[in-house]
Amino acid sequence: MAEKNPTHSPERTPPPTFSQQKFVPVVFTLKDAYGLWQQLLPHSSKIQRHTLGDKIDALFLETLEYAFRANYLAGPQKIATIDSAIVRLDLVKFFLLVAWEINMITDKQYAHLSAPLVESSKMLVGWKAYLQKKTPPPNR
Repeated sequence: MAEKNPTHSPERTPPPTFSQQKFVPVVFTLKDAYGLWQQLLPHSSKIQRHTLGDKIDALFLETLEYAFRANYLAGPQKIATIDSAIVRLDLVKFFLLVAWEINMITDKQYAHLSAPLVESSKMLVGWKAYLQKKTPPPNR
């Protein structure tokens, strides 16, 4: 059995080239959930990994991207970007439900992965609601 590569330890400190303090909390939560997903993915069958697994993976990455990008935008653009993140996260949750239903992931894995996704959904919806109250409607 192959040894785990110590350079890929979750405890290691990332290189100082990118300031993690600029991440909004939802990005950290999504990043951690994606890490859990990546631990599960190699244990599924090849056909599931390259069909449903690839779909979930792509949506996860898009969700992370939109949540990250939203931090740098303002006003209506920020709200639209957060909305896009919410839609993609809902799709991730839907396809994970499908993965669970076809036994691609176990009950325990589904529950473990669902917790940070539900938390991320709440954070994104709350962020969007806050911005909608704070941002004045466009003049018509």
